[in-house]
Amino acid sequence: MNNEADIKELNDRLTKVKDEIAGILTSEKEDSFFAQAAKLVTLQLETYDKLTDGSFYELDEAAMKANNDELYNWKLEANYEDSFVNPTKAANVYGDKGQIIALLAEKLVFGNTHIFNNRKERYVIAIELFLEIYNLYKEGADVDAWKKAIKDHQTKYIDLIAMEAIHRQYDPDNHKVTEILNKVKPGDYRFLYLYGLPVSDNEIRTAKFIDSLPDSDLTAMAGTLTKGYRKGFEVMGVDFDKKKSVCIYYNVGFEKMVKTAAEQFKEMGLASTFLVTSGAENKQSDFDHKQDMALYLDEAFVDTYLSAFRKAYESIKDKVRSHGGPAAIEIFGERDFAPVRKKDAPAFDEKQRPLYASLINKAALLRTQFLPGEERSFAIIAYPVPEIGDRFEQIFADTVKVNTLPREKYQKIQQAIIDALDLGDHAVIKGMNGNKTELTVSFHELKNPENETNFENCLDDVNIPLGEVFTSPVLKGTNGLLHVKEVFINGLKYTDLSFTVKDGMVTDYSCGNFENPADGKKLVDDEIMKNHETLAMGEFAIGTNTVAYVMGIKHDIQAKLPILIAEKTGPHFAFGDTCYSHSEDHAVFNPDGKEIIARDNEVSSLRKDDPEKAYFGCHTDITVPYNELGEITVYGKNGYQKTIIKDGRFVLEGTQELNEALEELN
Repeated sequence: MNNEADIKELNDRLTKVKDEIAGILTSEKEDSFFAQAAKLVTLQLETYDKLTDGSFYELDEAAMKANNDELYNWKLEANYEDSFVNPTKAANVYGDKGQIIALLAEKLVFGNTHIFNNRKERYVIAIELFLEIYNLYKEGADVDAWKKAIKDHQTKYIDLIAMEAIHRQYDPDNHKVTEILNKVKPGDYRFLYLYGLPVSDNEIRTAKFIDSLPDSDLTAMAGTLTKGYRKGFEVMGVDFDKKKSVCIYYNVGFEKMVKTAAEQFKEMGLASTFLVTSGAENKQSDFDHKQDMALYLDEAFVDTYLSAFRKAYESIKDKVRSHGGPAAIEIFGERDFAPVRKKDAPAFDEKQRPLYASLINKAALLRTQFLPGEERSFAIIAYPVPEIGDRFEQIFADTVKVNTLPREKYQKIQQAIIDALDLGDHAVIKGMNGNKTELTVSFHELKNPENETNFENCLDDVNIPLGEVFTSPVLKGTNGLLHVKEVFINGLKYTDLSFTVKDGMVTDYSCGNFENPADGKKLVDDEIMKNHETLAMGEFAIGTNTVAYVMGIKHDIQAKLPILIAEKTGPHFAFGDTCYSHSEDHAVFNPDGKEIIARDNEVSSLRKDDPEKAYFGCHTDITVPYNELGEITVYGKNGYQKTIIKDGRFVLEGTQELNEALEELN
């Protein structure tokens, strides 16, 4: 929206909604949703005016924090149960229209990010939708009319939403986050409140801790990420010199490290874009609203959605093609979250579940048309946050150690494991100490063993920290039960998580999170199966990072370790796509020069005839920790048999050094 006529038209719309909001404030009961919403919008408009005239930036930190708390009042944990963002509360008051009320409330709160990032049109259309629903409410319209208004709105503005999303990720020009990073100064933490995201004590303490670190530490931490990112291109055989940008993913509080990383990337010739999240988001609210799309998802919307994103990619296709991929800084150690499943929250029906899974898959395929998988790479690293407990600073220091273990040492040890595995055609994995795992995993046939291998020797490049060898199993003959007693996956804690596999495909699954087994199955279906009827075992790996495992035990944080670290602390199995998804035809080599030929399986090999059937659009790792691991033994022709791990200890010749860290536990 650049021409004067469009700007005037938008300003006129903003003036109109201001007047209508003022009218609601005076006409509706104070405790009604519409009056409370009008009050929030009024605060947002006042904040926007201050941001526009610059007076917001003159506020002290206490005033900014008070403003942030008020903007997110509905989603603060202390207020959530009695908030209209909560579908249960909304349904109790507004009956069958409660889901739409909760959706509107969620959209209004999300408007905080629009006003802070100067997305004026996005903000105005959100308020216009609220006002449209308000008018339907006053007219006494039925729920179908409300749903039609929601669907028409989502369809009408998906082009704008797609354009902003793609530009934010791939276009470094005029990026708002750059302005925020430029405001980062020692001892001044007001920058935390400039995203329009919620800020809790956890983010404040994180920022202060990062600020306290010597510049040399920050340079080294950022370097671990940026050098690993560049190394990933070398390992994958991708031309780094053709890349012009990188997208840094991070959590509020890590700005000083991110600023350093962006400077290092700039020295490599890469401009940065940014995707920022906040650990202060209300996790129950996020869980309640995960399937809000159920209110309008159908085949027509899928087509409209994909068309909009195609146009968005086309608009900056050269910038997308020259993009390198993500460099992500993840966090761990937040308070345990056990989701409560609510009957009043929107949920996909039996027709929408496969439709949504298809949408995610098609969206990934669309991206590869503009940025092929074999032309990109990535890097991910993780650090704890203060919420992890009193030993935060020691855990942070130990995490830095885990992230920077010696490459040469692990390369040699992992090669010994690969050499043993390559002599076999399948491995058997068994649990112990209450772990019921009993799996057989089949390997590809090596036709030229002198030059080929099944397993990648994974070191300190893309998936930081180092410490695993992995393969794409042959699905036929991969059978059995995978079980883990306790694990964190994508922020959710699972107990007694299990999957039954037949010829590499999931046939059954469950978890013990709820008294009702059906609720546990639904959780796994939504969060891990991603609404697919089945998934393939896309990866089998053996983790070698015993130092990380000991860190988890020593600090009693084993269950809190992110999968990025946890997957290196035992064998892990991923359900969904392979690790080589969308780049199977791109040859990849280990440090010893052997080509990794296990880049495909029976599902991904369908890609040349029917790409939509070849991919699932997901990949979720599940780790069996050493203390639950009875054995990993590889078997081959002519009676070949080698045990790699027995009773949680490495026993293969050339790997026993890994047990030294484990001895600390004695």
